[in-house]
Amino acid sequence: MRIININGPINSGKSTISKLLVKALPQALFIEVDDLLSDKEQEKLGLSRQEGWQERKNRLKQNITQEKNKQQYQNIIFAYPITVKTYAEWKQWEDDNTKFINITLAPKLEVCLQNRGKRELEESEKNRIKEMYWQGYHNPAFADLIIDNSTQTPEQTLQQILDFLQTCI
Repeated sequence: MRIININGPINSGKSTISKLLVKALPQALFIEVDDLLSDKEQEKLGLSRQEGWQERKNRLKQNITQEKNKQQYQNIIFAYPITVKTYAEWKQWEDDNTKFINITLAPKLEVCLQNRGKRELEESEKNRIKEMYWQGYHNPAFADLIIDNSTQTPEQTLQQILDFLQTCI
């Protein structure tokens, strides 16, 4: 089994690529991390932004553990921007039958700050994107693969990932 995180800053294409990847890989499941805790539920629980992220990560870990135990899928895919600390935690999911792979999407900052697809960025999101680039989300040392998808179509990025995954058996 492979557990694949598509990493990167806000608006880098994580969800788009994850959804294409789940269609291209056999026995694949996509877990939408943002759906594990809605903004409305986060507000109702009185959680800060940081606490909301932690709760999503906790719920993701529960989902991954359940799916690993079921052994129903060969590929579990999710899209979430992570730090080295989170990477170290999630790397522990590996065992004799499971490999954790981190693929980072890293379009140029000016591309990431543009409205891409149907998404229209709010000023707060643009500020968070700049902060994420400053923090290095686009270029983590722990990434198994970093893709500058500034000028690629989603299908080209998907193909680059599929080619890479051929080497991760």
